[in-house]
Amino acid sequence: MKLQRKIVFLFAALAGIVILPYLGTVARFGGKLPPNFFYYPPIHKPDVAPFNEIVFGISIAICLFVALVYIMPGWFGFKKNTPPVEAPVQKVKFPIWFWLGLVLWGVPVILLWSKATQPITLLHYSDLPLFWGFTFLLDGLVYKRSGGRSIIADNPREMIGIGSASVSGWMIFEFLNFFIGMNWYYPHGGDIDSEKFLLYALIGSSGLLPMAFEWYDLLLTFKPLKHRFDTGVKVNLSLWVKALLIVAAFVTLYFMGRNPAAFFSFIWISPLIILSIVLGLLGVWTPFRPLKQGNWSPFLLFALAYLLQGLAMEGWNYFSGTHNAAGELIMTQSPAYWVYNIPYVYKYRIFEMPLVGYVGYLPFSVWCWIWWIMYAYLQGIPTRFYDDTEIV
Repeated sequence: MKLQRKIVFLFAALAGIVILPYLGTVARFGGKLPPNFFYYPPIHKPDVAPFNEIVFGISIAICLFVALVYIMPGWFGFKKNTPPVEAPVQKVKFPIWFWLGLVLWGVPVILLWSKATQPITLLHYSDLPLFWGFTFLLDGLVYKRSGGRSIIADNPREMIGIGSASVSGWMIFEFLNFFIGMNWYYPHGGDIDSEKFLLYALIGSSGLLPMAFEWYDLLLTFKPLKHRFDTGVKVNLSLWVKALLIVAAFVTLYFMGRNPAAFFSFIWISPLIILSIVLGLLGVWTPFRPLKQGNWSPFLLFALAYLLQGLAMEGWNYFSGTHNAAGELIMTQSPAYWVYNIPYVYKYRIFEMPLVGYVGYLPFSVWCWIWWIMYAYLQGIPTRFYDDTEIV
């Protein structure tokens, strides 16, 4: 298939991801959206369906199942394997960007957590140094543990590319959030002009995807993890199953807008399914391809990356605010402080995130990889994170 036709298919898939929830929402409101429906940032707590014990119980069961896959892989068909012998890691010092990252990340953390009120500009736009500082810090740690290898050390232009892809890769979720009744909102987003907040979101979101790749590289430096899931069940979906999954994903996107209380969780699943399958059908490598040989390590380890990063980010976010005895936000100097309001499962939180909400970080992490693969493929950017060998 010619490259031009592949590009058309990818853009058609993207169009479906953003248009179908809109059509579902228009149908829900009888053909006309409410005034200020697309006001950004969302600053008011929306009304959501009340807590539901059955939905919460099912969600907990899913979380336990996922945890058992990681903890007890033998229960799920993974066989013990002998990892290949690797050369000893050369001893190196932490690179200069590790210390730079420590400062960039550490200063805003100290200021926010100490509830400082100055310098107000740094406090208002703290996510940018937080995200990129932590990226540099993680990269320096990978460099130290791998004997001098890391994204920044080997190919800094790739890090710039991942950062540029990160903007659109995250902002698509900010857009989809309108159609699910705003599962997250920014109660102090009005502390700065909406135009400034949008610009801040665009620039700040450049640091979201890079952290996922750094965590993945860091996990690969631990030998017990690197090949833990190499020999699992082989999964090779037929063409008709892939077609059925794509149709189902598009349908759920429509109903995500039509009935957000029932379909809100598909914001993390359906776009991932669509782009992964379309890329695979176009002959582009994705982390799902190794599943044909039973190698689940790339998929499962990368999924774990943003669960770890998510815990870190939720902690940074929570401790940057002042809360009452019930854990509700009273004050923060960060306009980007986010709060969740998720239907059915909003109780039992760790920081601001409901307990079962953390499972959403697993597919989002894989989305980061898929989005970068698509972005790099369309831009012709060389990257070690995908292999463009055609499917036979």
